[in-house]
Amino acid sequence: MSAPTAIPRGQRGVAPTPRSDSGGNSTAGLQKPTSTGRGQSTPYFSDNKRSEVNELRTTLNSLDVQRDPKKYREACQKVISYMTLGIDVSRLFTEMVMASASEDMVQKKLVYLYLCNYAESHSDLTLLAINTLQKNCRDHNPMVRGLALRSMCSLRVENLVEYVLQPLQDGLRDKSPYVRKTAVMGCVKLFYTSDSVIYECNIPDTLYSMLKDTDPLVVANCVIALEEILASEGGIVLTRDIAHRLLNILKEFTPWCQSVLMTILVRYVPSNEDEVYDILNVIDDRLKDANSGVVMAAARMFLHLTRNMEDMKEDVYDRIKVPLITQMNAGSSELSFAILHHIELLLSKQPDLLKNEYQSFFCRYNEASYVKFKKIEILTSISTEDNVEAIVEELAAYITDVDVEFARRSIQAVGNIAIRHSESAEYIMSMLLLFLDLDTSYVTSGTLVVLQDVLRKYPDLAEQVIPRLSTLATTLIKSGEAAARVALLWLLGEFGDEVEDAPYIVEEMIENVEDESSSAVRLQMLTTTMKLFFMRPPECQKALGSLLEKMIDEEAHMDVHDRALLYYRLLRTNIDEAKRVIASPRDVVSEFAERRSDLIDAVFDEFNSLSVIYHEPADTFVDQRPPYNTVGLSRPRFQSYGADSVSSMAAARAAAVERRDGAAGASSGGAVGNLLDVDMFTDMGNGGAFRLRADAALSPADFEAKWTANEISLQIKDILQAVPNTQDFETLMGKANIKTLATMPPQNGIIKFFMYAQEAESSNYHLLEVIVEIPTRCLTANFKCDDPDGAADIAVCFRSAMSA
Repeated sequence: MSAPTAIPRGQRGVAPTPRSDSGGNSTAGLQKPTSTGRGQSTPYFSDNKRSEVNELRTTLNSLDVQRDPKKYREACQKVISYMTLGIDVSRLFTEMVMASASEDMVQKKLVYLYLCNYAESHSDLTLLAINTLQKNCRDHNPMVRGLALRSMCSLRVENLVEYVLQPLQDGLRDKSPYVRKTAVMGCVKLFYTSDSVIYECNIPDTLYSMLKDTDPLVVANCVIALEEILASEGGIVLTRDIAHRLLNILKEFTPWCQSVLMTILVRYVPSNEDEVYDILNVIDDRLKDANSGVVMAAARMFLHLTRNMEDMKEDVYDRIKVPLITQMNAGSSELSFAILHHIELLLSKQPDLLKNEYQSFFCRYNEASYVKFKKIEILTSISTEDNVEAIVEELAAYITDVDVEFARRSIQAVGNIAIRHSESAEYIMSMLLLFLDLDTSYVTSGTLVVLQDVLRKYPDLAEQVIPRLSTLATTLIKSGEAAARVALLWLLGEFGDEVEDAPYIVEEMIENVEDESSSAVRLQMLTTTMKLFFMRPPECQKALGSLLEKMIDEEAHMDVHDRALLYYRLLRTNIDEAKRVIASPRDVVSEFAERRSDLIDAVFDEFNSLSVIYHEPADTFVDQRPPYNTVGLSRPRFQSYGADSVSSMAAARAAAVERRDGAAGASSGGAVGNLLDVDMFTDMGNGGAFRLRADAALSPADFEAKWTANEISLQIKDILQAVPNTQDFETLMGKANIKTLATMPPQNGIIKFFMYAQEAESSNYHLLEVIVEIPTRCLTANFKCDDPDGAADIAVCFRSAMSA
């Protein structure tokens, strides 16, 4: 082992107590990391966090440090570093309040950040900093005034509102635009601390009057603040004067403000067509802006204002298509993807919009896969009789790409174009047959799947494919993909009378049916064999009998077993009727299912939003409603949630919600009651041998240790009659001796409870994590138990309490 390296003279080491270097200088306070002598450096934050915090307190109280502005600032920086890492430095609150009385702007920012973070937990001590903050609000430097005002409004302590109100009102009248715009946003923070004060002091009226301010940033902040404060009333009221004022100074705003303001201005209803044209002329040059957000917001305004002007739509679409294509090609992959979705939405309304710009959607080698996939879809949509050959040739070049999924989608796009354009079907069929000659497994499989759809619409073209089926079957049976084998079987079933060795191909597959892992292939094998039997009974009778026997006696997949049983009973009952049901003459598919037009209209109204990406209206995936922040508002902090207080969460959840709306509608407040609407556990209680201790106790550290060490012993799920008030739920569990350690208030539609209980006899602990989804009223309880055998017992107690 090598000898330790000597620490250079004068270099300071990290130590919990002060010591002197060779020159006699004190090293109390901040210490830099030093070498340990083994090629490693001492970490800036040692493991003993409590002693480090005590050392920081000593440093902050040191007169030598307080007299040196640089050392004092570094000490504050270290406090913020600890806070950023999640270390509790709230014990330094008094020292940090004292540090706020400094002329150093950087130190002020650090201290104010600390105060805002710990103000709610130390509201009594926060009062000590109010005098300094109020004094700074009267400073001659507008930067200091703005910083102090912003920090005061960010304290979010309700009993300090009276101290904040006067500086805030002075800030709204300040001569500095920076202070005014800071004060405007402070009104929003004050609204979420105490909404009643905002209305008592007529702050909304003041903000309306400030819309005439000479500074664009102040005006923009006023609009956004009014939109937030008045969200429950529909947002800012857009009168003619306000709308025209915002439009006339639109160019003076920052790009972000422009995009937000145009999104708000969409709500404005012009009085006549002349006003519509005036507005369009004002925002026309915004389509040429370099910022994508501005361009998209302007495009939305164009579409919204002309939605009822049929004679203008074509001109409007032509006007916005070029800026969209420019942004698509100039931006990042993520931006290109978002704009491609919007272009796709426009094409649903105007299919011929981009028929001459198809080359703009040819894929580049360095583009992200998701961009390429979306471009392929758009190329399919904009294909016409004039450009179909150029598009198909471009797509054909993609099938040899190294990205297998990209090649598959290209083949699928070629097939979709054939389905859309009957006049080009024969040309595209010849192109698909060329793909089969490449002798590449994924190309062959993908092409065969596409041929299945093409021949459903154009069965007359089957004569070009039939001669190749025997050769393809040899390859696909051994190494093909499941989807390709399904397509092959479908083709043999539909055109088996024209394929000479069709029964023998299927017979070979039946012999190896035990090795077939795909249930879809086995289902199609049953249908194809039945169809071939009706076409060529002597050649297929034996194979069909063997297949039905295996599928009925040995098949584990219920769908396959049930279909085999259905076919068997049909054959036994009436063979002619079975033929009519299974092998009826094929109908030509003239039209394939498209996206619902009513859904497209709903999404179109939400242009320039995530709805376009998700292809769904916002109310199917957003459950947030104004006011967006309930902390400090004049209503209960934890409120009961009924069916009317949350929106439905997407179509997949809608059915479940509707089934329970009637029961939940009347239980949106008051006592929790029977949450499960069952009484099956009522009589069980906590009786019998399993009892819980009423005086059970468990520290957060012990809870975390046990939770980390144990696995989930049991999970139960239930649908509640109503989402409970958190306090009532804790009381309900407490009556069953299930203690609550912590509760997370509603966030993103979810409430979480962390609970524990202790057995009276064995002293084993049971830990619970209870998750309640507000929109669906779905409760999930995860149990971790010292003794997993007791999980069932604690679950019974839990559900008994829920049903009480």
